[in-house]
Amino acid sequence: MAISLPMYVQSQEFEVTLGTSEATTASQILTKAGAGCAGVLVRGVVGLLDSAGGKVTINIYDSATVADAVQQYSVQLDHTTLTTTSAMQDPGIPILENPHITLTGDATANTKDYVCMVYLQKIAITGR
Repeated sequence: MAISLPMYVQSQEFEVTLGTSEATTASQILTKAGAGCAGVLVRGVVGLLDSAGGKVTINIYDSATVADAVQQYSVQLDHTTLTTTSAMQDPGIPILENPHITLTGDATANTKDYVCMVYLQKIAITGR
């Protein structure tokens, strides 16, 4: 019987100043080494807002042009009382193309600095 262990991808952090309108072009999610991340499961996200107050919407797409892309993951992190919060997804959402991300704040989070990291797991094929 085959045994498979999860392998996680160490992705780059996104550091942005939030706006209230979603960007028309999403940023590609890369590994720490700068490579693409196709063939992964999105397992969740963690975000750090520079001061408590506001909500942040995180969207992940299958390509950079938001208008033409398929939205594959969306979550709103509530930073009303906490500067750091996260959301986990089980089971993970498979992303076969290189994933792209947008970060959008509500009126309270607008203009605040934000750091986000996506939890990614490699899709594994097991054999015997």
